[in-house]
Amino acid sequence: MFSLEACAAATLPALFQSCSLDVGAEWDSTAHELHLSLDKVSATIAGALDRWLPGSTITIGRQTWKWGPGVSGSLLLSGSTPLDGVSLSVSDGRLLYEQLAAARDASEGKWLFAHRIVGRLGSSAEVGISEACSVSSGFHLQPYHLIPGCPYFLAQHLSMQDERTQDWWSNVLAALDASLDVTRGVKLYGEFMADDFPWAPSARGRVPYMVGGLAGIQVDVPRQTNPCRVAVEYVRINNYVYSHKNPENTYVVADGKLIGHPLGPDADALYLFVSRRVDLDDTIGFGPCRDVEVTGRLGYERHGEGIVGHAWSPSEGVSREFLAGTVETRASLGVWATGQLGSALCAVPGAPHCALEFATIVEKVRNAGHVPSAETFEASVGLSLKFVWGQ
Repeated sequence: MFSLEACAAATLPALFQSCSLDVGAEWDSTAHELHLSLDKVSATIAGALDRWLPGSTITIGRQTWKWGPGVSGSLLLSGSTPLDGVSLSVSDGRLLYEQLAAARDASEGKWLFAHRIVGRLGSSAEVGISEACSVSSGFHLQPYHLIPGCPYFLAQHLSMQDERTQDWWSNVLAALDASLDVTRGVKLYGEFMADDFPWAPSARGRVPYMVGGLAGIQVDVPRQTNPCRVAVEYVRINNYVYSHKNPENTYVVADGKLIGHPLGPDADALYLFVSRRVDLDDTIGFGPCRDVEVTGRLGYERHGEGIVGHAWSPSEGVSREFLAGTVETRASLGVWATGQLGSALCAVPGAPHCALEFATIVEKVRNAGHVPSAETFEASVGLSLKFVWGQ
């Protein structure tokens, strides 16, 4: 049985800078099931490579990564799907480089390599470049695949020089994101991702653009207490994105959960987010909640008939590039609340920082299942506990 007291009594080994544990439960009205999850079990080591890479940290275990400024998620790594692997992070204060190797399904030889560099341009702009390479059982790892900063498109090209079939066993996706503080409290941001592209002029008009984009504006509303933040965001992902001619390279983990943006391919969405910090007294039995943030989301999504795992074929042309077939729409209301738990639970020496997160989403679906005029309501409720030892 999971014990809060046992977690509180644990002491962080001296080797580690921090350790994390996230456990959760979610009820889904569609499947009428309760899903239990272990979203994070990781340890971070700092200084092990300082002789060669000052400012570096290594994290090992089950982790989530969110790369990019999007509020609803990011197109390459959205932070919604945990992965088991190892990651390297190096920072000098203005530039940050991250690289990871993780299992999508280790038993089937399916892996994910990804890296990202992000830096500030002046005092108001930030730009990031990311790549991910989804590989499967026939992939042959070469030393240049592990060189920090070596582009995966270049690595794929080099591996194909030695063995042409390596194109079948790997799929590379790339993303560019940027944010700009246009004035105090107002930020514009966006992200563009390419899975595949009709590079040759002769392919344009015959091969679809397998790309995605995200754009938004975020405004901090001045308040003397309990600041408020409002964001409006649009996301579009074309059909066939996250899929590959080799089904083993589909951008999912073993249970079929998408690694990229949770919206999925052949869809677009408009979201409104409103977040506010509040203070709560001892109303839930664990003592006062600190740094409580409550977020509400209104969303409207359109989904075509394209699905993850259905790769493009020449016979389909470009007619199904976006919102193919009968379009399903989803109008949703979501609420999230996250706060640090207080009281004696976190007061003993060596105890972790503890956070509680609650989430619920209600959706009205039209043309449900892409059946004209079919309507339904869907709902989900989730609860998770997060523990962090150390920094």
